[in-house]
Amino acid sequence: MKKVLSLLLVTAMSLSLLAGCGGGDGNSSKSNGGTNPSTSGTTVDTSNRKDLVICMPEEIETFDPISTSAMNTQAITNMMYVRLYLEDTNAELYECLAQDFNVISDTEIQITIKDGFKFTDGSDITTEDVVFTLNRALESPNFSTLLATVEAFEVVDASTFRITTTGPSPSIKLALSHPGTGILPKAYVEQALSTGDWSNPVCSGPFKLEERKVGESVKVVKNDTYADPNTQAQCNSLTFRYVPEASSRTVLVETGEADVNFSFATADYDRASKDSNLKIHEHSGTVTQYIGVDTPMAPFDNKLVRQALCYAINREDVITVVAEGLGSPAYGVLPPSTNGHLENPSNYTYDPEKAKELLTQAGYPNGFETKLMAFNDLGKRVAEIVQMFLAEVGITANIETYDSSVRLSMITNHQVPMFAGSWGAMADADLVLPRLFTEAAIGGMNFTHYFDPKLDDLFTKARNTYDDAEREGYYNEAVTFLADEAPWCPLYVPSAFCLTRADLQGVELSGESIIEMWQLHY
Repeated sequence: MKKVLSLLLVTAMSLSLLAGCGGGDGNSSKSNGGTNPSTSGTTVDTSNRKDLVICMPEEIETFDPISTSAMNTQAITNMMYVRLYLEDTNAELYECLAQDFNVISDTEIQITIKDGFKFTDGSDITTEDVVFTLNRALESPNFSTLLATVEAFEVVDASTFRITTTGPSPSIKLALSHPGTGILPKAYVEQALSTGDWSNPVCSGPFKLEERKVGESVKVVKNDTYADPNTQAQCNSLTFRYVPEASSRTVLVETGEADVNFSFATADYDRASKDSNLKIHEHSGTVTQYIGVDTPMAPFDNKLVRQALCYAINREDVITVVAEGLGSPAYGVLPPSTNGHLENPSNYTYDPEKAKELLTQAGYPNGFETKLMAFNDLGKRVAEIVQMFLAEVGITANIETYDSSVRLSMITNHQVPMFAGSWGAMADADLVLPRLFTEAAIGGMNFTHYFDPKLDDLFTKARNTYDDAEREGYYNEAVTFLADEAPWCPLYVPSAFCLTRADLQGVELSGESIIEMWQLHY
């Protein structure tokens, strides 16, 4: 054990040095793209700036909101497409495009949309566009499980549409606030699907696309035709600048060349906290960092092996090394911000001897050799620490790194036996657990390929009641069951941070570091 702790200390020191020299941050993937900040030491006056610059660790994947679950991409598309409902940083919902929500029966809901909303091509937003968008989400492996109770979306008239469900759907409004449900015009999407060209999107939100420089930036400008008075853009434009190096993003904000570092590296915390021109925004996290396994693949098809992983890793040490101590240990699949959360549902503690005992019971007294995959810089850092702990119980985990763009295809094709992952949860477990642990979500977000009829039954029961306490009980039971089955080894919930210029107004940070960027201004 002393050997492991010594290696951890060395690794921590190395990571600090790398961070100070432009090493990657928690959400970045390795890239040679992007631009470098000025190193002249000159500070730019931002006091009257109307055109804001936001540093992002990863380039936008697509302008089609239904085709991605990447947080950095969603931060941009959130500003480009209107949604029926929006969620504030306190997880409270409010109406945007939607106007009336009428529960007709346990299996029918009707929603009316507001007048006056238009696309940037001048056409009106109609329920035909809304229903078309939502039906795409219903058919998408990324988002279909968000709408698991929905049987159909149908147009009633130009301002009203119908949702037919299998029963009561207490989380449906929250599902309709998800970034994947941003409204696009039916005609444009049909054309884009036929040509494969999404480069010139027709927008509906507070901003519209002005320019994309591949590998560098995306610029959106204020949409003057946007109708919602409560979410109007407070600045003229937002330029999302692609800067993969964590310390470089910090320098850009320090000099005033950028206004926001969307993904702030904790290694820069002490330095930034002493600069009066900067402000660090912090929020309790909603993202769970974990080690996942492909449960149909040997040896991870054996529950005892999966449980051994949960005992083998010292979560406090992982937090110290990877997150500079800024986070809390995770033992269940849901963070504290989500209903159904339990602190330690299977009483896992750091116990390498227990891990060895379980491996022996599983038929692996001498351990085994496997691959541990990482798809971004944070994943690699987590993998390196986890590798050391696994070695102590006889598991040789050979780390392999890949670009995040190939992750889904590799996982779908059972090429990823074990991986370092992270998941940002929504406030309602109904919009989390079925996306991760159902058969329908395989090919989408079910990276572990784990599902079970007992879980399906619990999810169904929770969806069929509006009683909050009863729903909480069903999700508690699901979380306990998943902890015992251990398709995930949860590690920690990192605190969420964002770095801005001190005088920037309108910064409200959620647990996923999401900012409602329409309200940013000086």
